[in-house]
Amino acid sequence: MITGCSGFIGHHLIKVCQDKGWFVVGVDKRPIMKGHNEPDHFILTNVKDLGYRDLMEIDYVFNLAFVTNIPNSVRHPVRTTYDNIGSIIHLLQMSREAGVKKIIYPSTASLYGNNPTPWTEDMPPYHIEPYSWQKLCAEEACKLYAREYGLPTVIVRLFQVYGELQREDTALAAFMKMKKRGVPITLTETTAQSTFKSAQRDFIYVGDVADAMVTVAESEETGKGEIFNVCSGKVKTMEDIANALKAEVKWIPKRPYEVDVHCGNIEKIKSLGWKPKINVETWLKSNV
Repeated sequence: MITGCSGFIGHHLIKVCQDKGWFVVGVDKRPIMKGHNEPDHFILTNVKDLGYRDLMEIDYVFNLAFVTNIPNSVRHPVRTTYDNIGSIIHLLQMSREAGVKKIIYPSTASLYGNNPTPWTEDMPPYHIEPYSWQKLCAEEACKLYAREYGLPTVIVRLFQVYGELQREDTALAAFMKMKKRGVPITLTETTAQSTFKSAQRDFIYVGDVADAMVTVAESEETGKGEIFNVCSGKVKTMEDIANALKAEVKWIPKRPYEVDVHCGNIEKIKSLGWKPKINVETWLKSNV
């Protein structure tokens, strides 16, 4: 089962799962959009309305359903908390009652906040906005259900995900749109203490993300609420991205919830046999 299957990552994850010969049940409160991959069976509903019977005979649940976007969580902390925390607890409980084999939960690298890079999974959380705090609460719920109720769970912390059909509110989607319109790309400046002018990010291709999620699902070494970074392990500045697009740049001041550098260590997930395949600059040059 893939919840939030109508979204960006869901589109790619459906294909990876179906290519393995799996029967995919999709759940979303929105219809499947035109041009998106379709599951074998689709349930049009909110995750919080699923019953345990909907999850019976399901082996893996990939829970992509989440109210995303950091600025949105800053503007609407109460509503997004109610939606996000309520949905994960409901899904965990229904999965427990239905005897699901394993829950795969995508979290966020934003949880590392101002920790020194490269970020490793054993670092303490340093959440600086509601979205990351909500993800941390969901992580703790997954660990609780694994430890106390015997429901196998595994957590993947995603970094800067990009790829075909990416969300309109992602940086790369905005950059590509600006480039096509012939207007300057807007970049935020880093702090005065930084030795680089634009933020550094660890970009990971969405197809690699889908492969990583299937890898942790199938692994016999996961299921106790373990956390795995899913990233490239390398950084690119946002100015590098603009240059790859051959775009003009306009600078704006840094926003308070932004961190200058996102970079993850991937040794833990590499031990399961996964590694990233697609380079962001190569992808950009072939998709603009």
